[in-house]
Amino acid sequence: MRRWITLCVALTACTGQIDDPPNTRMDLPPTTRPPVAGEEFVCRGEPVPGPNLVRRLTTDEYIQTVNQLLLIDVTSDAEEMIPPEPPADGFSNTAGALVVSLRHVQAYAALADTIVGRVELGALIDRFGGCREADCVDDLIVAIAGRLYRAPLSSEEQSALSQVFASARDEGESFAASVGWTLRAALQSPRFLYRVEEEIGDGTVRDLQPHELASRLSYFLWGGPPDELLFAAAEAGELVTDAQVSAQVRRMLEDDRARAAARTFGSEWLRLGRLQVLTRDEERFPDWTVETGQAMSAETLAFLDRVLFDEGRPVGELFNAQFTVASPALAEHYGLPEPGEDGVIDLSGVPERGGLLTQGALHTIGGNESSMVMRGLFLLDTILCLDIASPPEGVDTTPPETEAGKSQRFYSEGRVANESCNGCHAQMEPPAWGLERFDAAGRYVSTDEHGNDLREDGLVRFRQREEPRTYDNVAELSSLLAESERVRECMSLKVSEFAMGRALLTSDGCALSQMRERFAASEGTFADLMTAIVLSPMFRTIGTETLTETEDAP
Repeated sequence: MRRWITLCVALTACTGQIDDPPNTRMDLPPTTRPPVAGEEFVCRGEPVPGPNLVRRLTTDEYIQTVNQLLLIDVTSDAEEMIPPEPPADGFSNTAGALVVSLRHVQAYAALADTIVGRVELGALIDRFGGCREADCVDDLIVAIAGRLYRAPLSSEEQSALSQVFASARDEGESFAASVGWTLRAALQSPRFLYRVEEEIGDGTVRDLQPHELASRLSYFLWGGPPDELLFAAAEAGELVTDAQVSAQVRRMLEDDRARAAARTFGSEWLRLGRLQVLTRDEERFPDWTVETGQAMSAETLAFLDRVLFDEGRPVGELFNAQFTVASPALAEHYGLPEPGEDGVIDLSGVPERGGLLTQGALHTIGGNESSMVMRGLFLLDTILCLDIASPPEGVDTTPPETEAGKSQRFYSEGRVANESCNGCHAQMEPPAWGLERFDAAGRYVSTDEHGNDLREDGLVRFRQREEPRTYDNVAELSSLLAESERVRECMSLKVSEFAMGRALLTSDGCALSQMRERFAASEGTFADLMTAIVLSPMFRTIGTETLTETEDAP
């Protein structure tokens, strides 16, 4: 029985919905990403949805889906069995990178066994109607699988799962055990493992069906499946108007699951994962431990949580809010006052601290030498969404070692002044000049180990064709970022890519323009941004390509 189910599901014979393994390649349309990310996203004509990429559940999404729908915790099992998912385009939920290998098939089969072994099948049957007779088993299957698939079952799907139940009964299994075998099949089905949206294949653009929109909402805002209220709203056709959808967004953002999903975004956006195992040169930073990096990651995530959720501030204040949330050990490492009971440290009297740029999580970018190139590239890509060409082949990008009279700023100014280098370096390095007084361990110092005086004045250019803005210190740089329209645009692009699970394309220009206009007209909070993204045509519609005769052929 087990072998038949595993083979059936692995080959998609149980559903008949997907003929080819989804997302083993990126079949993008002939639109290309603009040369300067974000700056050329303008509206030309009507909104055209980007490619419809079937998205496999990430490991975390798989865990949340099982935990919430089946009420068991499979976190450690799934993390151990499912192959790692390295980020692509900055995020782990990028559809094109979520491929499936034989290891995945084996992992999902083993996890299905584990899950069914832990689920109290009698309680599960009671939750979904209490059927224990042959004449109502189809209704039970529809109820359970419908929640797992996050949409009503097709007749083919219902028939396939009913056959599994009937085969188990024919082999002498009890009613409850037969439900368990059916659950095994559902848990290995592409309709569970993938977020499938119906492809019409005629080149049309359509609104998402209610259940499709409910899944997009829940996996974007919560990183998990629709709850009973959202699923009921989809069933009742109450996810149609802007008001109905906005009301769901507001409700969902008040749930702790929204905070968890935002922390996932924040961790990947700011590349905090590296801090879990980060080391520093033991001679230069003898007090650094792996726990120091982990505390820095926790600081930044707690700061995001407080700014975006607890206080509901405009997103720009991520860069100049005059507080942080740190452990006593990290506060001592920074040389800051001990935090209060809630972990908050008031920074209103500490001019060199306040906002993301002054947190150790960002200072550790650039290695032991605090490379201004790496720090500058991070700021351009992550905060300003500006692209810089890769260095010529063979160029040594290792930061030079400092010495008396030659700080990192000394070398950086040389690269910026060099006519053969400054086309790129003049844009990416001056924003990082303001961080020179933060060493690679996140401490604020006025001189380096060679006694060189360190500076914090510099330039920042918010768009390639704009004149640079000057700043005298990191506080002024942080204020410029907090007030910048470009920074808000960039954050909206990053969150949109996270929401859609793909890189944005020039064809998204109209939808992005509408989203930005709605966000600009709001108070600029994170909730406003999430609502603007959800209400955009990019999020609420789906486009398909016309299939050719060759593509249609079996």
